[in-house]
Amino acid sequence: CYIAVVCVLVWCACFDFAVYPLLFVKHKILMSISSLEVEALGSIGTATGATAICPSSPESSSGTTLDSSSSDSLAPREKVRWFRSLPWFVRGDVDAFAGVFSNNLASMLAGAQMLAAVLPAEIVFGRIVPAVGLSMFCGSSFYVLQALVTAAKHGRSDMCCLPFGIFTPGLFAFNSGIIFAVYYAEGGGEQAAELAWQVGVIANFVQGAVEVVLSPIGPYISQAVPMVALLGSLSSVGLAFLYADTLMAEFAWPLVTIAPFFLILAALLANVKIPHVPSTVLPILVGAAIAWISGRATPAGVCEAARQVGWRPANIHIEPFADAGKVVPYLGIAIPMALTVAIGTIQVRQMAANAGDSYNLRCTMFLDGMTTIIASLFGSPWGMTVFIGHSAFKAMGAQIGYTAMSGLMFLIVCFSGLSSLVLAVFPAEVLNPIILFVGLVVGVEALEITPPRHWPAFLVALVPGFFNWALQVASDFAAAICDAGFVIDGAVVKAGSLAACSMGPHAAASWGLSSKLLAVRSLGQGYILTSILWGAMVVHIVDRKFAFAAIWALIAAILSSCGLVHAEVVSLPWKGNTLHWEFVGGYCLTAAFLLVIELAEHHLKKVYCRCNKKEETELLEEGCEAYESRPSLDTAVEDSHGCEP
Repeated sequence: CYIAVVCVLVWCACFDFAVYPLLFVKHKILMSISSLEVEALGSIGTATGATAICPSSPESSSGTTLDSSSSDSLAPREKVRWFRSLPWFVRGDVDAFAGVFSNNLASMLAGAQMLAAVLPAEIVFGRIVPAVGLSMFCGSSFYVLQALVTAAKHGRSDMCCLPFGIFTPGLFAFNSGIIFAVYYAEGGGEQAAELAWQVGVIANFVQGAVEVVLSPIGPYISQAVPMVALLGSLSSVGLAFLYADTLMAEFAWPLVTIAPFFLILAALLANVKIPHVPSTVLPILVGAAIAWISGRATPAGVCEAARQVGWRPANIHIEPFADAGKVVPYLGIAIPMALTVAIGTIQVRQMAANAGDSYNLRCTMFLDGMTTIIASLFGSPWGMTVFIGHSAFKAMGAQIGYTAMSGLMFLIVCFSGLSSLVLAVFPAEVLNPIILFVGLVVGVEALEITPPRHWPAFLVALVPGFFNWALQVASDFAAAICDAGFVIDGAVVKAGSLAACSMGPHAAASWGLSSKLLAVRSLGQGYILTSILWGAMVVHIVDRKFAFAAIWALIAAILSSCGLVHAEVVSLPWKGNTLHWEFVGGYCLTAAFLLVIELAEHHLKKVYCRCNKKEETELLEEGCEAYESRPSLDTAVEDSHGCEP
């Protein structure tokens, strides 16, 4: 209850919702003043026998007296109440709800199944899943209210709520990098499982706290970072994880998934629809029917999932914070994830603004952090955030109903244990084509916004995300080979009995077996920050702003020195390895060369401006042809290099 009250109060402060009563009082005062002025003018006119003159009124020239009807024109127009500023449900909400709900449900179940290998069911389904449902409900409610208040404030009726859910990359990072690491480091068993869960919860709390701390400077971050860098890193997530990773899982069931995928593309890109039927319903039903006919979905699976049904509401858990000190070695994962979420929130908000829905960035970042904190206090090690796809859902015609339905349904499903039952009836592979569409739309819209001259920066920013995706796929592949066993004396021996991998597939040492593997791991760590750094550098290079590009190179060197990029662990600069210092040195050398180019550019610009004042015969000996031979730019960039008055 205390947490709920604090959240509501802070939310009111952030959204200016508490100011609405004051605005109402101001409205009444203005109306009273207007009516008093009208009465005063009327009484003066009556007392003197003259007409009450209103200079701005067209009737003043004809001597018409000011009557009570003119007071209506002075009163402010009546506004729609904030909770009625947007329709609570439209047809487009059905399609968007299917996408958001299926994506979050599939992510949650995948993470739960992953943890079930080391944690008991009581922790996974009795603590983590209900906490996810509660935080999903709280966050969805917050963002529905944000859309309503913002629409009322700006007089809009066509706004679309920000999509909200589980931070999927962070889910897998926390599972493998924190919970699994603690569990195996403690030797396994019930006590190790309990400690691993506790450390994961504390790390999630730290992640949310960092997001809250960063929220006041969110607008300054968005102003300092070039738009192309943000769009490129966001598209990297969309294409690598929402599209490529989902596509890889989808086409493991080609008979079931190919037809729904292209049916959804036809429905959402070519507007092929059945009258009075939501566009995504038919592809989902077709996929589910094929899954049942082909045997991919079975009654036995439904019966097994039905055993998980039972009312398990979320409860607050403070016992993990008794061992808060044990999370320190894993801050190298929690802090970069928090920075990733914060930057991702900036990107999502910017994409929404590009689609016409501009939300308060500070409040959005604050709410992301608070919902993550709520999730951790109730026992979840997974962060919550707004995620990409707003423009796609807005194109579907969705507004606020899809987010409200997602939060409510998630609360019911997670508290009742119906999540696995829903997935048994509608397999994730049937629902995921909607996510494939969202991943495509993110890249397409980013290209539409990006100026053609900045396309190289956009493409450069795409690459680090695919390295991170390749990192995960390669680790899973190596783990599968180890689990398959080894041949000893002609017999296959399973790992863990008489033989085992000499190096763990997910261990850092295994990636040092070759320089290429080490490079893949280095480029995949901190990939969102790397995308932004590289994109910003290329943008400024293309615009011939070499000093700004050098600044971004120095920022990259600083982040590399402490392990926020190109490393899996945050550390003090002097505790890094050899490759760590090579990244720092490479970025510093890049900054030095860019500064030299900036100085040369500045000198040539001075020469060019001086040459403009000289006769043609003097141009050659003054060296003016050097600046004239520079690469041609478009008009906007060319003007920035002109001579000052």
